[in-house]
Amino acid sequence: MISVADAAKTVWTEAELQALPGDGYIHEVVDGELVMSPKNDSFHGQICSRLLAAIVNFNRAHQLGAVWDSSTGFWMRNRNCRAPDISFITKTRLEDLGFKPSRREFFPGAPDLAVEILSPNNTRAEIDERLKDFFASGTQIAWIINPELRCAEICHAPTKRQLLGSGAFLDGQHLLPGFHYPIADLFKEWDWD
Repeated sequence: MISVADAAKTVWTEAELQALPGDGYIHEVVDGELVMSPKNDSFHGQICSRLLAAIVNFNRAHQLGAVWDSSTGFWMRNRNCRAPDISFITKTRLEDLGFKPSRREFFPGAPDLAVEILSPNNTRAEIDERLKDFFASGTQIAWIINPELRCAEICHAPTKRQLLGSGAFLDGQHLLPGFHYPIADLFKEWDWD
């Protein structure tokens, strides 16, 4: 039975999402609603760019798959469109789906590794919903980086999580074997001299 709320949901197409203006917001679709989040601050950007550069460089050396930033959309199984801060898809999965990284469409499913860097306005409920979408749609590992507490949560399922302090490492495990990044390095201050 379809409820009144379900009947009112909008089904967004990829063309409609790609046609949205470059208005300084990150656009996602959650439960049929367009969700717009403001761009993030410089500390968020610093953490994201450091980790993205490390994963890109490691992947380039080992050719394990594709790495994408937060401008990349992913269609979840429930038709939510999510855009993690950093995403990694294994080469095997790309080949199995026949998906070329140069393709001009959103990825059908969640990334194998999804990375989210928390912003001050993120809520635990929002992150829990994102994790449910990711794991239901193919994610194997999610890293939730918390700049305020200077730690990371390693997730293998929405309810299977491990909190790591700044003395630990982000480990690529079976997705990025050999990748180890010191969590403390994400939060180091820049030396402008």
